[in-house]
Amino acid sequence: MKYNKNIIAGALLLLNLNANAGLYATTIHSRANCVNNESITWYAGHSYDWRVYSFHWYDMNNTKKGYHVIDTGMSRTWRQAAVHWGESNPGGKYMVHGAHYYLYLGHQLLDNVTDVTDCSIYNGWWD
Repeated sequence: MKYNKNIIAGALLLLNLNANAGLYATTIHSRANCVNNESITWYAGHSYDWRVYSFHWYDMNNTKKGYHVIDTGMSRTWRQAAVHWGESNPGGKYMVHGAHYYLYLGHQLLDNVTDVTDCSIYNGWWD
């Protein structure tokens, strides 16, 4: 089988970028309509007190339809993931809002928020 050198180089670059996400700093991201809807905070090998709220609206064009929340609670871990397994399919209508918190001197502080409507792995990985 013949492979285009540009395709191989692009795939290796993408794998390298994904491999670095969360290895050298805290990574915060959310994804929607990827089979799973999720909001995740992680830093491989480094445990912190984190909490993630992930708000999932079914119809991103009509948020009055309501939403549900996944709350991980505060716990010390290297990866805090608020995931609704199997909630949507690619091309679905969900909107995901993630609120990512950390504990500092006994106070829960908002670190970052993520708002997404697609399955892009980029959303928050390198921000």
